[in-house]
Amino acid sequence: MKKLMLVLVLLSAITNSYSQKRYDLTFIASPQVSWMTSDSKLIDEGKIHLGYGYGIEGDIFLHSDTYLIVTGMTVSTMGGSLNYRNAVPFGGTMLPAGTTVDYYLTNLEFPLALKMRTRDFNHIRFYAQFGLTNWINLKTKATINIPDFNKQVVRNEIRFYTIGLNIGAGLEYELGHGNAITGGLVYSDGFSDTTINAGVKDVTTLNVIRFRLGFVF
Repeated sequence: MKKLMLVLVLLSAITNSYSQKRYDLTFIASPQVSWMTSDSKLIDEGKIHLGYGYGIEGDIFLHSDTYLIVTGMTVSTMGGSLNYRNAVPFGGTMLPAGTTVDYYLTNLEFPLALKMRTRDFNHIRFYAQFGLTNWINLKTKATINIPDFNKQVVRNEIRFYTIGLNIGAGLEYELGHGNAITGGLVYSDGFSDTTINAGVKDVTTLNVIRFRLGFVF
């Protein structure tokens, strides 16, 4: 009888342990602004681009619900414009000096960051996160200040994979029953070369500021 009671207690403890919530899923929608910068003195930064992102993120608990790993997958539209002071090859042709190229990127984004979250205070939690953003390019369009080249699909001008820093902060408002709404600001600072351009030796990086809105379920 004692052995049976011990087995029941152990099974109950194991069941309770695995029934505890170990992650949150969040549907994300994020209006955002982005721009591109180059370390070359022969390339000038142009205007910013407006875009959006949407997808699913997951917060995986690390021993408690105050330290979490953020990951997930979102689709983001972003880009920027660059002005080339010298003639450069682009899309199999040579662009004249002074050409401005607007890049419109559609990327899959995979964040991997550490999130630190406060404890509940009147149904509100504040958080900060720090980590990496991984971008995989799905499609690129370009507009050039020459006739008949407006948002045309281009290939071999943008790298398939780029990576950047992910820094953010925000808050969550608990709705009850495991649901919440969340809002915050996330800055992604690319540090790998985004463009492919054999005619210019430079590193062009992608930068994004997004207003992160989400529903936790």
